[in-house]
Amino acid sequence: MVARISKASVALIALLCATIALGQDISLQAVVDRDVVQENESFTYLLRARGSTREEPDLSPLAADFDILQRSRNTSIQMVGGQTTQTTEWNLQLMPREAGSFTLPPIILAGSLSNPVEIEVVPAPDAAAAGDIFLEVTATPTDPYVQSQVVYTMTLYRGVSTGRSSLTLPEVSGGEAIIEKLGQDREFQTIFDGRSFIALERRYAIFPQASGPVTIDPVTFEAVVVSPSGFSNVQRYRSDAVELTVRSAVPPPPAFAGAAWLPAQSLSIEERWSSADDQLTSGVPQTRTLTIDALGVLETQLPDLVIPRSENIRQYGDQPEMIREPEGDGLRSRRIERYAVLAQTPGSHELPEVELPWFNVTEESWQAASVPARSLLVLPGAEPVALSDEPVDAVAAPAPADAPSAGIWQAVSAGLFVLWLATLAFALRSRQPAGSPQQKVVEPPPTRSTNRRLLRRIREACAENDGRRARRLLLEWGEVRFPDAAPTSLGALAELLPESLALPVADLERDLYGPGAGAGEWDGQALRAALKNIDSVDRASDITSGDGLLPLYR
Repeated sequence: MVARISKASVALIALLCATIALGQDISLQAVVDRDVVQENESFTYLLRARGSTREEPDLSPLAADFDILQRSRNTSIQMVGGQTTQTTEWNLQLMPREAGSFTLPPIILAGSLSNPVEIEVVPAPDAAAAGDIFLEVTATPTDPYVQSQVVYTMTLYRGVSTGRSSLTLPEVSGGEAIIEKLGQDREFQTIFDGRSFIALERRYAIFPQASGPVTIDPVTFEAVVVSPSGFSNVQRYRSDAVELTVRSAVPPPPAFAGAAWLPAQSLSIEERWSSADDQLTSGVPQTRTLTIDALGVLETQLPDLVIPRSENIRQYGDQPEMIREPEGDGLRSRRIERYAVLAQTPGSHELPEVELPWFNVTEESWQAASVPARSLLVLPGAEPVALSDEPVDAVAAPAPADAPSAGIWQAVSAGLFVLWLATLAFALRSRQPAGSPQQKVVEPPPTRSTNRRLLRRIREACAENDGRRARRLLLEWGEVRFPDAAPTSLGALAELLPESLALPVADLERDLYGPGAGAGEWDGQALRAALKNIDSVDRASDITSGDGLLPLYR
């Protein structure tokens, strides 16, 4: 088979050097619905222009090697964020004149060039025995790994008119398999032995669930066939069966010991943050988004990411978002996981690497997709100052990092930070040794009545579902219960509590600052019930948990 480029294609490609330096207001993209077609089989060529234009492209270069059977134009206008975007599409049905390898040349429009498109035209099969209606089926690959994807294509050819018809779904025997349809049906024209046929192509993704021989059973087409004489009758046509040899899973190497079996054609992990810089503010959450993108697997096969724990940085996971999109090579699946990242203390900290082992069915080897470790600078943040039982003003609550009024929050945080420094200086002066002229009388430790009063107020805030007031009172109570290590955030307080109380405290923090914060009203009943089990006269050490960091919540 010989690669062919028409003279018109050579001339147009030569123009690329002359136009590449010009500022382009029009973006052109050319695609075909298939890159391998049979001789005398039509295919779709789509030219898409993004940008405002009233000109028509010169499509004559395509006529050098192909017959243009049909053409149509469609224009759409979208307005997003006050900006208008125009998209114009030219849709052509092309029929190759002969077999070979061809390059569809770039198309010129308003000084812009589209991309060239490669297409392979294979010789038409011997259709001497082809009837008025027949079915062809293929499967790729025929020796898949267990739980990996097989693309099954069936094509129905009709050379006569048909009425009421049905086409069965593919089924397997000899084993179990998950079968999913890939996109919409495609219809095109083709010619066998001088006869014109209408072809309908339908594709499926098949995932065998056990190793060994598996058979894709024949599909059946049944229709009322109308003969040229006008007489009609019901006829039934069957395709061939396709045999698969399903290979067993490959054990992971020692470097990925214990990894789950995840066979895919490609897989990657993308990381995004709600803020573009590498800085966090203590007590102010940011959203970290990790997206697994895989080709050739179902979205339900994508596992949870294992997020290593990081000292002084807590991550709270939301429910994952699952996406499935059919493509030319099969199913593309995505798993999107969002985390509320909350730094506990200022300083330089590191988020460990996130790694996901998977098996590349194309290269037949184990690989790992990863997000590299990330160094973060955590800036000091301001905690709300509690002066009374009234709810804290909204200014005192931590604001999202990307809020429009970030400058105001920074100014308020700076003021509160100065106030905290003044309080610290006063506390240091009050601890001077005896005989100093600045010596102050040390106050006695909090009384049982103070502790019980705070617990009562927390329960009242829970009953009113007032999350911000409950947070403030919990931190006051934490100062009373843990005077030697007073927590400055709910996450730090949860680390000091038993699981029965730590869980609702962590839920409150996630509701206030996690993904989707403020989407719904906080329900304080769980925290209120947990507080009933705490004896207010116990020592702080009695309610301290030895479990360390809480697990990630999903």
